[in-house]
Amino acid sequence: MRHVHFSIFSIFNHQVMASAFLIVFLFSPAPCGAYEEIDLPDVKALLDPPEIYSRGDVLYYNGKITDTSYVAVLNLTINHGIKKISINSIGGDARNAMEIGDYIYRNGLSVDVRSVCASACANYIFPAGKNKYLGNNSYLLWHGGVNGPEREVTVSGNISKDDFFMLQEFKKLKNDDIAFYRRIGVNIRVSFCPQLKDDYKERFPEKWFSYPPEDLEKFGIKNIHYAISASQWVLSMRNKHVIFASYCN
Repeated sequence: MRHVHFSIFSIFNHQVMASAFLIVFLFSPAPCGAYEEIDLPDVKALLDPPEIYSRGDVLYYNGKITDTSYVAVLNLTINHGIKKISINSIGGDARNAMEIGDYIYRNGLSVDVRSVCASACANYIFPAGKNKYLGNNSYLLWHGGVNGPEREVTVSGNISKDDFFMLQEFKKLKNDDIAFYRRIGVNIRVSFCPQLKDDYKERFPEKWFSYPPEDLEKFGIKNIHYAISASQWVLSMRNKHVIFASYCN
């Protein structure tokens, strides 16, 4: 990752890195404590650079979302008859994830989570799909969002926390984040809802979370198709130590 002028490493209960100017949301499990942590089974979700290719009318994406991901997806999608994005990603650059999500929404593409859709992927790519597909073992995980509580942010590097929040690039990203969720008809709080509660750190020791189907529906994330059933997906995720949050408005 390029470092120009300054480097920031922030924690929104997920990793946020700003670097000329990147905001990165990555799945990043906390050190193991008195709880059972999630274990992502597919290492391809971690690929950097990502692996992106198409077969028929499906675009396959494996790995992190980087500062070149939107252009790469666009080049393989435009004029290629792509109807579905099949993704396996731990997250990454928020701006590129948002642009991919916006393209998905505007063009009526579907999203299929093969193994993992976490952080920036869950924030922007999954909810943008016209139809959304979850396998019985498909992880859908949030860590927070750019408009989440500022108290969840820790900044290190040659910039203060106050100065970080005053960056014009960050302010623009926050405004674009609001506009994105309004456009797709999803409640922006889906990305940080449990962080608004006092017991967040106790309930979610690894600081990642998911939602049961009925709560996803309340947030406005609809047209989800489950490989077996919604209840079986929830059971499978609970067995894999995923902690579910509840809807808030």
